[in-house]
Amino acid sequence: MNLILALAPALFVTFWSSGFVAAKLAVPFAEPCTFLFLRFTIVLVALMPFVLFAKTRPSGPEARATLVAGVLMQGLYLSCVVWSIYLGLPAGVVALTVSLHPITTALTSRAVLGEHISALGWLGFVLGVLGALLVLWPKLDLETGSVPSSALILCVLALPFMSSGTVFQRRFAPNVAPVAATCIQHVGAVIVTGLGALAFETRVIDWAPLMIGSLIWQSVVVSIGAVVLLLLMLRARGASRASSVFFLVPAGSAALTYVFLGEDLKPVQLLGMVVVTGAVVLIGLGSRIAHAARPSKFRIVTEKE
Repeated sequence: MNLILALAPALFVTFWSSGFVAAKLAVPFAEPCTFLFLRFTIVLVALMPFVLFAKTRPSGPEARATLVAGVLMQGLYLSCVVWSIYLGLPAGVVALTVSLHPITTALTSRAVLGEHISALGWLGFVLGVLGALLVLWPKLDLETGSVPSSALILCVLALPFMSSGTVFQRRFAPNVAPVAATCIQHVGAVIVTGLGALAFETRVIDWAPLMIGSLIWQSVVVSIGAVVLLLLMLRARGASRASSVFFLVPAGSAALTYVFLGEDLKPVQLLGMVVVTGAVVLIGLGSRIAHAARPSKFRIVTEKE
């Protein structure tokens, strides 16, 4: 388990970043909520047997809290992100906005969970934003005048949905096993995207091979693999430190598009990768310093959770 936890950040970034590449390939073949509904349904079918036959199951309150977290973290967050891209918001703007998630999560965690962040940790957050900006700079098209305002609003709304869902899971159901939590979260996600598809979309799907491949990849690797890893880190390290790995996602996406789509990597992007890596290290060190400085409060908060 210690080895898995040590590898979790690198694996999570690789898996989660691959989702942006796969989504880019799937956009022409299905509308956002329709595609997400299919993706989340596959996750439920795959994970349900593990939950039904598990030796221990979450309590009623834990299951309900996890479902609410899934509505926020999976259903609403991803629906907002994919719809904003679908409506024409440049992917670089979306990625830069979403990369602010660790900041909003840290602020929410401080207010709700009492997680203390040292000055070193805050320096890491600032460097994380700077590094993400450097990675995305060559692709950052700020000309959004022709983009519907709804796309901008949806992109911004994604941030509080993800942050509040992360903190909600940590606060009310921190001890639910990652596989069970992933399954229950996707029940909430299926509800959100199913209603969204019925209300706003035609639900027409072009079952091209690229669409099928992207759907399977995002369901298995991103929605199961990456989410299980995120919940594992959230359970072990707290909301602020776990969310800091999102700073690495733009760098991971840039590296994967370079390998698989042949897109160039510019020197400024390589510099940004170094900066965000250093930022995540600083946040981790800052978290440990804060924990050492205030051990009694940390224990009280954990017991209440």
